[in-house]
Amino acid sequence: MTDSITCRTFRKEDEKAVRELVETTFPFFSVGQFWDWKYLQNPSFDRSFVAVAEENGKVVGCNHWLPRTIKLSDSITAPALLGANIAVAPEYRKRGVGRALINFLRSQHVGENRPLMYMFADPDLRKRFHTPVAGYIPAPCGSVLFTKILNWNKVKANVAAFNERVKHGEFKDRLAGVDVTIAFKAEGAPLLCLHLDRSGVETDVSTQDAQVTVSSDMATFSKIRGDRSSWRMFVRPLLTGRLRIRGSPRKMMMINRNMWVFKEILSKKISQVQ
Repeated sequence: MTDSITCRTFRKEDEKAVRELVETTFPFFSVGQFWDWKYLQNPSFDRSFVAVAEENGKVVGCNHWLPRTIKLSDSITAPALLGANIAVAPEYRKRGVGRALINFLRSQHVGENRPLMYMFADPDLRKRFHTPVAGYIPAPCGSVLFTKILNWNKVKANVAAFNERVKHGEFKDRLAGVDVTIAFKAEGAPLLCLHLDRSGVETDVSTQDAQVTVSSDMATFSKIRGDRSSWRMFVRPLLTGRLRIRGSPRKMMMINRNMWVFKEILSKKISQVQ
């Protein structure tokens, strides 16, 4: 970046220039009063989290951050900063303006009080800018998998459909002798406890009645699927500690033999039922 371009904190008189720059850079969603709604009218808006780059009094770039609180567990939260819109005028791109804006805000706000900063980026732009230039580290994405696989309301709808098939005589032989209650504890998702017997699957069972408890993160749960119900799908997550199973060996073997039931109600194909 040339010495003639400097970064500073956003000021009241920058509003018009910044709004126009953002709306020009992001025309597909930043139209009308979007900038005002997202920032100026936001109850938690803080001008110190917006930086501008200027040359000879002209605003040529801007970067907006938003203060957030990240919930890491039921009892642990952490103050954080969400990196939002970063915009640079076309004629000033590839001159280090974006990097300078991010580093300016880092120097102002990232530290002991706010140690965590994150953002949601376009995958292609992340490879070209956010990781090599701005230093962001890509994190595994589990949110999409959670929506598609671990939506318990969809699971319950799948269970109802499965039980209807049982009532009409399907799976009679395959469910003979089955009697087991299993609790799923997925980080970031509500508890789900199911009871499986010859009459089908029962939901909303008390976790106190669980004979087997399976605990893991959302991404691991979503991967424990496949065309075959086999103990092999559990080996790696068990060895790495990402999957934890507690219960009597007999009940766990019963679940393994009837893994097809859980695939029916938890699989990607079935979970798309509305």
